[in-house]
Amino acid sequence: MVCIGIAMISFVACTQVSNQNRAEFSYVEVVGTAEKEIEPDIFYLNFTLESNSANNNINALEQRMLATLQSLNIDTKSDLTVTGMSGDTYWWRKNRKYQYKRYLLKTQSLDLVNKTGDKLDSLKVDYYLSKVDYSKMDELKEEVQREAVKKARQKAENLLSGENKQAGELVCLQEQETVSNRPSYRNSYDYVYEVKSSANYESPAFNKIKVSCSIVARFSIK
Repeated sequence: MVCIGIAMISFVACTQVSNQNRAEFSYVEVVGTAEKEIEPDIFYLNFTLESNSANNNINALEQRMLATLQSLNIDTKSDLTVTGMSGDTYWWRKNRKYQYKRYLLKTQSLDLVNKTGDKLDSLKVDYYLSKVDYSKMDELKEEVQREAVKKARQKAENLLSGENKQAGELVCLQEQETVSNRPSYRNSYDYVYEVKSSANYESPAFNKIKVSCSIVARFSIK
C-alpha cells in the first residue's frame, strides 16, 4: 500500500501587450522541466499509548515512554508533540477506564528511527513512519525552479536557431511544482522492523524525496 502526499503550487506572471503593438508582437512558447532527488534527513513517527487499567494509567505509560526516548538523547520537549488524547469510563464498570494519547515524534536520521522503533517495540507500542522531509527544502525548490526556467530558454533558443532568430524577453511564465515526500507503508515497515542489533549493521538508504518543476514560458522573438 502506497501513500503519497502531493503539494502543488502554481504561479503565473505575464507581461501585458497593448492592442496597438499586438499585431507586431511575436513569441515562442515552450515547456522547461527539471527534477532533483534528495535523501530525506527528517523523519516523523506516529504512535499511540493506550491504557484500560486503573493500575497502569496513561500518565504512568507516558513517563516510561519519555524516559525510554530520552535514553536515546531525543529532546522530548521540542521533538515530541501530543496530537490527540481521550479518556472514557466504562459504564458497566466504574473502576475501569480507557485512555489514550497520540504522539508525533520528529527525528533527524534513519538510524535514530530504527533505534526508536526498537525501544517502542520493547514497550509494546505500535508506530508507523508517516512522513519524511528535507531540512533545506526551500533552497532545493528554488534550485529546481531556476533550472526549469533555464531549460525553457535553452529549448526556445534551439527552436529559433533554424530560423536565425533568438529568444528575447520572458513575457509570460507559468510554473507548476510537485513534491513527493510521503513514504510507502511497505518501505517504512521494512526499514523500521527488520533492524537487527549488530556493530556492523548499516541502515539501507531510504526512498528519496523527488522535487520536480514544469515551466511554461513565453519568450519574445528577436
